[in-house]
Amino acid sequence: MAIGIVIFFIFLIAYFRKRNTRAQSEIEAKFWERETEANHVRRQDISGLPYISIPLENFPLNKCENPEIKECESLLKELSAKKILNLGGQTNTDLKLQYGTANLQILSECDENFVALCRVLVRYAEGLLSCDCPDEARTVLEFGISCGSDISKNYLLLADIYLAQNDACAYEDLLSQARLLDSPLSAAILTRLKEKAPA
Repeated sequence: MAIGIVIFFIFLIAYFRKRNTRAQSEIEAKFWERETEANHVRRQDISGLPYISIPLENFPLNKCENPEIKECESLLKELSAKKILNLGGQTNTDLKLQYGTANLQILSECDENFVALCRVLVRYAEGLLSCDCPDEARTVLEFGISCGSDISKNYLLLADIYLAQNDACAYEDLLSQARLLDSPLSAAILTRLKEKAPA
């Protein structure tokens, strides 16, 4: 009886292993099929994509002499001269399928610039807050949200400012934006925002 049970489990394990191997093979086959298709897509016009412009004229430049703030302002000026796109975490294959292989490098650079922008905005806002400039930090962080940043600190710092300023409407709008955020981090950000809500 015991031997029969052991044999049954051996066959069961072998069955599931074979099924998982087959499923993995199917996933890989579909991936390479899409990749092959993507490599044959011709260059598409990307001039009309929603490139992000940095509104330096709205930022509190030269507000503080803090070295960290100065560095952030310098980085923002550099980024303002580059093309920036929020590509929403699309894979290289997705980008090639939609815009053509020839555009992959420039699109990747645009996405890297977006990531750099989101990080600098948070650093900039933190520096402004350390200089007791919450209104200026609010302007910077709100721009990050409008760009589609999914850096949790961008949301959390802005929530703290709204709550400190008793701006319940802005706080509720921030919650709504977190719900609409197209990112794997959306649920975690929303949870942490709700934890900050006043009782």
